[in-house]
This record gives sequence, structure tokens and C-alpha cells, in this order.
Amino acid sequence: MQAERAASRDGLILLDKPPKMTSHDCVDELRKLLPRKFKVGHGGTLDPFCTGLLILLLGKGTRLSALFQKMDKSYEGIIRFGTATDSFDCDGKVTETGPLPRLDAAGWQQAANKLVGPQLQVPPAFSAKRLGNRRAYELAREGIAVELQPVSVQIFDFAVEPVSESDLRFVLRCSSGTYVRAIARDLGALVQSPAYCLELRRTAVGPFMARDANPLNDPFRPPGFMSFDEVDLGFPVHRANYREERLLFNGQNIPAPPQPLPQGQILKVVGPSERFIAIGKISGRQIHPETVFPG
Repeated sequence: MQAERAASRDGLILLDKPPKMTSHDCVDELRKLLPRKFKVGHGGTLDPFCTGLLILLLGKGTRLSALFQKMDKSYEGIIRFGTATDSFDCDGKVTETGPLPRLDAAGWQQAANKLVGPQLQVPPAFSAKRLGNRRAYELAREGIAVELQPVSVQIFDFAVEPVSESDLRFVLRCSSGTYVRAIARDLGALVQSPAYCLELRRTAVGPFMARDANPLNDPFRPPGFMSFDEVDLGFPVHRANYREERLLFNGQNIPAPPQPLPQGQILKVVGPSERFIAIGKISGRQIHPETVFPG
């Protein structure tokens, strides 16, 4: 029943991704449960070793992939010190060993705090970043040296707790585009010990939580499929009248709501029938339609 409902509307499924599967593997598995050629995508990839929240987008919802990719993310996991790998995670080849840090709990937190805030982060060579017409990880697997330019990211919260001489448990919230594997590398550099990410789980994407996600073998159990008409995207909601709805469908701006909103604020726009019709953005005193969903 849920699968039939999903195939008739545009929306999303919160999936708890298992380890040793790519995000595209999960998309392919869901496609098998839906009508042929039905559109299925995702709202941001997870590495194969990583578990946790993967947002799968259905129907016209695939057009909102970039919206979900730009949302803040939360993770928990374990960083192992004394060893480094080429991919900065447990799937890589060991490239270095070294001494373990000698820090107490307070010392570990002080080191982690140095990474909190805006920063320039060099992405891992084993990443989906493009170099020309190829992915960085494709070149890295061929043994070709990869040099990626640093990108602006931000770590909002980074709490750590030592669980053994070599392992550090962490919980963090970061901006879109942040590589947690690179955080393991950078924290290792701060404490002068090679390090890699041993375990990683994504616990949240914007307002969506991993605790609400379903396993891959039962993706449609409640809450299962959620249509964009009913789902809370974490943005203010603007209710358009019939005239504004027609203007949006023609790609035209509509007046902004009377309450002050910051420039660039994203809005979920619903029509007079409460149907989700657009993602808008505050521009001046108007709402500019970013993505429109006419009937």
C-alpha cells in the first residue's frame, strides 16, 4: 500500500543505510519495489562504510536533491589514532603508523575545540570531487596523485570522549560539504598521531533524524513514504493565494510575507489547497521561485 502511494506522489523516504553499500546501491534496491522507470534519487551520498540517514527522493522530488545536500549534517562515530589510511577510513590501506596521544578527557576536548568554527578543509583524495571529467577517487584508486583545493566548511559542535588508548568517540554537527574523514585526519595532525575514521553514522540531515529512518529491507513501514505536501522541510511555510500560485507556475516572483525574513531565506510554498507547489527564496521584498511543482 505504501509503495503504491509512493508511486502516485512526489516525496521522500528516510532510509537507515546499512554498511558496505553505496548510496546508489540503495537507490537501485528501492527502484525494484516501484514501477519501471519511476524516478528515484537521493539527497546526498554516504560512504560505503558509513551507516545512518540517507534521504531517498521519489518522483519529481528528485529535483530537490541539491536542497537536501545543502542542509547541515550530524554524525557520530569513532576515530582511531596511531594508524592512518589512504582513504582516512577503515576501508583504506594503511599508509602510516605512529605513537598514540597521551591526553585526558579534557585534553581531547580542547584539541577537538580547535576544529570548531569556519575553516578551509582539504577533501580526501578518495572523494567524489571532480578533477576535469573524472572523480578524484577514480584517480586515487589508479595510484595517481590527487591534489584537491581546500573548501570552506564549518563545524558547529564537536564533542569527544576517549573510549580506549587508541579510540575516540565523537558527536558532531557540521555544514554541508564537510568530510568527517578529513576531520579525523586533521585532529590526528593536531595531536601528532596518525588517525582515521573507524566508524561513522549520520544521525541527522537538517530536521530529519536517523531514529525515524527505516531499514532497507522494509523501507515503507511507518513513517515510510512522506509526500512533500505533508513533510516539514525545516523552512518557513508561505501560503500562496490563487493569483500567486499562477504567477509561480509561470516562473514569476510573488510578494514576500509581511513578517521580516532574512535575504536568501528558503521557503516552502503551498497553494490554497495546501498542496506543495514550490521552493522559494526571499529576494528583496519578493519570493523568487527556485523550484516549482505545477500540478
